[in-house]
Amino acid sequence: MPDYDDNYVSGCHGTVAEQLDEAYYDDRSDADDDMEKGRIKFPKNKLYGRDKELGVLRQLYGAMATNNSEERADDGAAREGTRISFAGSSPSNIDSLVVFLSGYSGVGKSALVAEFINQIQQEYNNSAANDSSSPVLHFSGKYTQQSSGAAPFSAVSEVFGNIVSSLVNGQQRSEEEKKYTRSLCTKIWKKIQSSDVIGPDTDGNEVLIEIFPLLRPLLDGSYANNKKIQRMESMSNVEDGEKKGEPSMNAVKESTSELLTLIASSLQRPLILFLDDLQWADGPSMELLLFLLANDTQLKNLMFICAYRSNEVGVDHPFANIMTKVTESRGQLVAKVDLFSLSQEAISLFIADSIGMEEVDSVAELVEVIYPKTMGNIFCVMQALEELVRKNALYYDIMCFEWRWTVDKVELANQVSADVVETIKDKIKGLSTDIQRLLSVMAFIPQSVGVPVLKELLMNDEDNSLDENKIASLLKEASEDGMLMWSTESRNYVFSHDRIREASREYVVEEDRDKMLRHMADVLQRLGKGSKMEWCLYTAVDLLNSLPPDKVDVADLIKLNLRVSKIARSRGSPEKENMLLRESLERLQPFKWNNYDQSLEVYNAVIASECNLGNGDSMSTAIDEVLDHAKSLQDKFSAYFAMVQHLRISKDYRTAAHEGVKVLNMYSYNIPLQPTKIDLIREKMKLRLAFKSRSYASLLKLPIIEDPIFELFNQVCWDALFSGQPRLLMVVAWTAIRRAIEKGVERHLPHMLVALGTLLGKKGEVICLQVHQVLILGECSLTFISLQHITVHMTLGNIKAANEIGNVALTVSENFRDNKADYSSTRFANYAGIIFYLQSFRSGVDILHQCYKDLRFVGRFEPALGSQLNYIYAYFAAGYQMGTIFESKLLVVDEFCKSIDKSGFAASFQIHRQFAMNLRQRSDHPTFLNGPAFQQDTALANMSDQARKMTLRDASIFRLELAFIFNDSECMAEMLETLSGYPFEDQVISRFYIRACFMGLAAFSLAEKNYHAIGNKCLKYFRRMKKLGSTNAPPAYFFIAALKKPTKKAFTTAIDSCREASMPHLEAMTRERYAMFLLTRNELELANSCLTSAYWLYFDWGAHGKSLSLAREYPFLKAVKRAKGTGTGSHVSSRSGTATAKSAVSGSVQNSGGIYKRQGTFNYNSTSKYGRVILSLTLLVYFHAPHLHSTNSVPVIASILQ
Repeated sequence: MPDYDDNYVSGCHGTVAEQLDEAYYDDRSDADDDMEKGRIKFPKNKLYGRDKELGVLRQLYGAMATNNSEERADDGAAREGTRISFAGSSPSNIDSLVVFLSGYSGVGKSALVAEFINQIQQEYNNSAANDSSSPVLHFSGKYTQQSSGAAPFSAVSEVFGNIVSSLVNGQQRSEEEKKYTRSLCTKIWKKIQSSDVIGPDTDGNEVLIEIFPLLRPLLDGSYANNKKIQRMESMSNVEDGEKKGEPSMNAVKESTSELLTLIASSLQRPLILFLDDLQWADGPSMELLLFLLANDTQLKNLMFICAYRSNEVGVDHPFANIMTKVTESRGQLVAKVDLFSLSQEAISLFIADSIGMEEVDSVAELVEVIYPKTMGNIFCVMQALEELVRKNALYYDIMCFEWRWTVDKVELANQVSADVVETIKDKIKGLSTDIQRLLSVMAFIPQSVGVPVLKELLMNDEDNSLDENKIASLLKEASEDGMLMWSTESRNYVFSHDRIREASREYVVEEDRDKMLRHMADVLQRLGKGSKMEWCLYTAVDLLNSLPPDKVDVADLIKLNLRVSKIARSRGSPEKENMLLRESLERLQPFKWNNYDQSLEVYNAVIASECNLGNGDSMSTAIDEVLDHAKSLQDKFSAYFAMVQHLRISKDYRTAAHEGVKVLNMYSYNIPLQPTKIDLIREKMKLRLAFKSRSYASLLKLPIIEDPIFELFNQVCWDALFSGQPRLLMVVAWTAIRRAIEKGVERHLPHMLVALGTLLGKKGEVICLQVHQVLILGECSLTFISLQHITVHMTLGNIKAANEIGNVALTVSENFRDNKADYSSTRFANYAGIIFYLQSFRSGVDILHQCYKDLRFVGRFEPALGSQLNYIYAYFAAGYQMGTIFESKLLVVDEFCKSIDKSGFAASFQIHRQFAMNLRQRSDHPTFLNGPAFQQDTALANMSDQARKMTLRDASIFRLELAFIFNDSECMAEMLETLSGYPFEDQVISRFYIRACFMGLAAFSLAEKNYHAIGNKCLKYFRRMKKLGSTNAPPAYFFIAALKKPTKKAFTTAIDSCREASMPHLEAMTRERYAMFLLTRNELELANSCLTSAYWLYFDWGAHGKSLSLAREYPFLKAVKRAKGTGTGSHVSSRSGTATAKSAVSGSVQNSGGIYKRQGTFNYNSTSKYGRVILSLTLLVYFHAPHLHSTNSVPVIASILQ
């Protein structure tokens, strides 16, 4: 437990010894006692006036530890000096908790937490039901006012450093504690090893070691080999870090959350994390903290205590925003404790105890003087008492062995200053010169440092350097004087209070200050080697930036700012990077462009940083500066590219594409802004000449190069696609491919190929993009873009060409797997817009979900959510099993969308979840999307016109599917009318598949023939896709065809096609419709068999509500039972129009455990000329090979027959 807080000064605590007898006092005449030296010993381990708050914290912790509803905080009115509130009723069952602890500086926040931890540890240690081998683990971190000179995430890094020191380095007091921590470390390490997020060799592991290098021992584990440790060391080297790509903020968030989850879940009792002075936290820390505190679904067994100065956190402060959002997210799992100044009675008791007075009334005169001056702030009270001692207004009488004051109340009041900082500065004057130097140096270092570092910092040219023993002695003396205190967590001396640090900084005169800071900066730059000492560089550059220009070498300072800014970016802090770059720019202004190379480097870095942070005005100013002064096109390229990128960020895709083309044309490409048919023919001929009769696959043999212009090519292609300029896209893409053939493949080429393939995959001989809205691929933003009416003639074979390009793009992208953002974006857009044309939806479901996780991890939220949307569409289109687990996954993504303010995406996932719930649950109105996940009318009413239009389309697609499944003709007609108002095309293949499939099915299910035109349009689409080789098209095509012209053969063909494509949901629907057809022909036995198969297929799909609906409509299904060990499906051979359940050769097509699998079945076409031969061979092998008599026998037989 830390031996410090805001309530007392280390080294000046304790109580007056018990007064025994006269001989005792005589024995003390030569004693080395503080009181005889005139020092006050303030009470230790005693808290004044905070019983109410202590009780609240203890009871909350107890509720977490036991989940006992009787152990909870009292909601009664708070006593004087505190205010406690909850977001709702006080919580009873608590898995994790956030406590916001507010109060003025010196009011006793740290002391309250320290005493709370001490009491619960003592309580558990003394309990018969608990032993000391499982202690309450608690770790703290503190932000400083010098946040500009601190490394990003400084207090979080301090917490992790304390965790490693306590657990890995074995700073325990007893053998039992050592044994426990060794066991705990092993347990945590095993969990880390099995983690997909921060396990060995994962990106999360690398991110944590990059950002928090002190974690390396914990993340390496005791079983890590030397090779791996060396790899980690080299990764965290400062220079390597500057070259390595920066981690995203989301990667830091999720990795940190995972680590805390693994640690907390390994403990018997809740982990306590105390973060102090959060009003000074840096921007990245605030963002990380919001993520951790609001994440009540993952972080369990953890209590956050977040302390801040209430007088420094206004309504516009970032931390105030965090508290609001966390309270909204967690609800009653947030407690707020406000500490106010102590009452006069509490201060009276504290003063009496401090000077050894048994009677509180005896110090009334002192209290009447000190209390009005300090307003009950206990730190100020301590400083006031010490000031009276220094001025001899309060002294210790060694004859009477008690503290006395002889002046009257008025004179006492004159001796007490109202400014606590001035009081402390006056105290510093009385200390030795060496201690003054020591305190001044430490005051400018934002974190605790050891004696070796202090020795280097205290060296100077006057040859009065101090050795380590002397420094250790000075530290101890300063601690005895109440200026410093020993931190058991950091194992270093730290300031007893921030006001003491503030006074020590102000104590240095300006002339000496500048010289001292220059010397400190030089030393820190020399020491700042390796990731563990990286903080030295942040502090060094901050010290130098605080000096006037005539005191520093400006060119060297600019270099240092640039260097540290790169480190800050690589450590996940773009705000810190931007701050340092702005400092460089300010230093550069008096003589900018005198040093051309340095000026260009600074301005280009500023442009990239401002663009990344979305600061358009600052970026534009820097761009103008570069374009006015840069000497070459290559030097201007970064400025031009940022200008185009900013247009793209603002969603002005058309202008962005045109501006990008203008930049490309500066490289002598002569690309027309509005290409004609002649331009297309000309460019296509150039491409053919470049390929020299080779295919796109020849790109796989090209060398890998670095060429920044490819990023611009890629961006222009996608901007052209989003803004409805297909001819421009093709010309730009073909130009880029010719450049690749000439020079080599660059990492942005695969993504650009996907844009080209997506365009080529458009349906029909003519691409006709009407004025409508689309879901963006690549960006996947639900920003809706108006596409202008453009017509482009294309040939019928383009889907195959698109598929070829898509496969080449996938293969080429494998060369760039290390760049997770580009690699995952390419794969996602490829499957969503190209691959699914011909390949099975099942082939890409897992890939899309992995792309979602990877893109989310690297902070690319919009493409991540786009990937997850496509994953869901492909999941539904493939007929994967639904259920509560699947719905919970959708809920998690929905909550994530809300947390990052992506309401458009959230609405889509809500629609999907409500669709799944309607299928699973029994409902009187299953075709209405009006339930706990999504309420259509309410949601649409709160949207803009464009968002409403797209959300209505998505909702109508799934309502149409529900209407078809539940045979709701009225709803089918309504949804067909709605969807007919949208263009019959979609860049999202899986979504369009669902839409076209059920529009065709519904159109031929309705009696009104005016809908048949829609059905024929859908049928034509799937016929074309089937001819092109699509594995997804045949089930939809044959099913629609069977409804258009119902015959036994048509239905059995559709059933077989659904089964072969592993689409159980469509097979269930086909069998149900087949049964309805058979009932019209009075073939009851076969119809009942089909209904039974459909019943179990629906059930295994997760459509339990539909199964119940079937059972209500056909009561015989209520008595249907599955044979043990068998599963779903057909009780008949789908192609046998006259077979019965008993006579079917194959037995039962079953599904056990909800997995769609056909066991014990070999299907054949009994009407084909080879049918009888196949049947004879099957029976021969089966009955004469006993070892094949198993559920796995038929695949073996099938392989033999093949």
